[in-house]
Amino acid sequence: MIPKSEKSFLEKHESVIPLALFALFLAFTLPGIAWGAPSVWHPDEIVIRSIKALHGQWQFSEINFNYPDLPQYVMYYLGKIILALGYSNAEILIASRVLSAVIAGATIPLAFNIVRRAGGSIATAGLSGLLLLCVSDLSFNGRFAHNDTYTVFFVTLSTLFMVNYAKTDRRGWLYASFFAVGLATSSKYTGASLVAAWVIVYFILQFKNLKKDWFAIGETFFISGALTFLGFALGTPKALTWMAYFFKRVFAALEWQATWGQRDDSVRGIVGQFPMMRGSLGTALYLLFLVALIWACYRVIQEWRHKELSRTSQAGFFGILLLGIFILDLPIMISYNYQPRYTLTFMPMLAILAAYFISKIYSLIKSIGKPLYSTAVIVIVGALALYSFARLVSIALLFINDARIPASEFMKTLRPGTSLEHTNYPPSYPDGFFEREHNYPLYIQMGTIDAGVPTDKPYEFNKAEAGLLDRGTDYLIVDSFTASRFDDPHVCEQLPNECEFFKQLATGGTEHYRLLAEFKYELPWYLPQVSVVIANPEIRIYERVK
Repeated sequence: MIPKSEKSFLEKHESVIPLALFALFLAFTLPGIAWGAPSVWHPDEIVIRSIKALHGQWQFSEINFNYPDLPQYVMYYLGKIILALGYSNAEILIASRVLSAVIAGATIPLAFNIVRRAGGSIATAGLSGLLLLCVSDLSFNGRFAHNDTYTVFFVTLSTLFMVNYAKTDRRGWLYASFFAVGLATSSKYTGASLVAAWVIVYFILQFKNLKKDWFAIGETFFISGALTFLGFALGTPKALTWMAYFFKRVFAALEWQATWGQRDDSVRGIVGQFPMMRGSLGTALYLLFLVALIWACYRVIQEWRHKELSRTSQAGFFGILLLGIFILDLPIMISYNYQPRYTLTFMPMLAILAAYFISKIYSLIKSIGKPLYSTAVIVIVGALALYSFARLVSIALLFINDARIPASEFMKTLRPGTSLEHTNYPPSYPDGFFEREHNYPLYIQMGTIDAGVPTDKPYEFNKAEAGLLDRGTDYLIVDSFTASRFDDPHVCEQLPNECEFFKQLATGGTEHYRLLAEFKYELPWYLPQVSVVIANPEIRIYERVK
């Protein structure tokens, strides 16, 4: 044991490392957090439900079954505090986003502590936090008042508790782990899949005691299940007070989400998730995580074959993480509807495995007495981190300089009392400024289970320019996110008239609508040229030719 006086500063104060990484995460995530406020530029639909409920306009806990309620209640009561302090809806939106960023960033200290509880070194723990910081989707989604960051936090917290249980055999940690799974499920239904992982872990750890302690093991299973449901019901009370009605509609919502957007050429997540993750993580980080995953599987299999696998061994710890990754990924693998944010729940586990993999490579190279090679490992990891940080800066700039910000100012110069239609991601404009304003009635069928074109509006959908002329629309706003949908041949085949209309608009206008103004922001050439699905669309404003 190293005498305390001979330890370095970081060894004496190791908590500085996760706190510094947490602060760095917030430094990347908080700039531009007021993006769009007080308007909601998507996908903050959960906080919108909470804000509406605060003003008695919606009862979010009774009408919505697509999401469980824990994040909505958190934002609801946070909103009560904000309103009591004399602030407005804009501050509720911003405060909810800040809280989401803090929750997302808190997974970094949790990952650090998981490694330390598993017996990993300070360097490996710090590296796991650094690699998790490099996951740009964590920072990206931390900017939204949505449920994904809550889910990844409680999943990571549950993993920490399970690792503690595996190391100490104290059932209190096991119960805490299942309770945290309940909270994760109350944030997003897919969190419930982790129950299966922890049940398998507990069964394996207690396999030798099944015959003599079967009653105690059964009792533990029962208590764990009860605590899981308690955690879920704590955040989603209607699961307890409205059980039959609630679960009947939840199962229907889950089936709809799994197949949303399914087409004849759709592929399930078991294949489609890999190119998706490569695009969201960046090639270097994606390959590192993939190689580390394969290496960890090899380590577990080797120790199992040699009968050296135990609850306290490093490979045993890897087994817990691998099982968690597989079970959490299972809903993605069988689904046709998968997005980068769905993979966030197991990114801390992948970051931890990658940290161990790098540490192992570094130790092996150092042991052969080649300092140049060991230095090269440090340089490569440093370059990966710097590149990932540059990606985070690029994402922040896309929010800070979103083209809708100057477009919103320009909107005030348009003629008041006129009519306006816009696509899905418009800039902001003052309430009551236009005599008539609404979404451009475009409906693209997303898959085989779509309900079909809406019929409850006072206008017809998918009439292209003819519909605008019939309605006498003065201004049309087109965002590039919506316009790019017509680059898909499937969409153009479905809506040929709309496809032709949007192609004409892209050339500068049509016979009846001319381009009035265009707004776009491009990243500096020296930064990674990333794009995100929500922020910084190009905005084109068209005016009807009289």
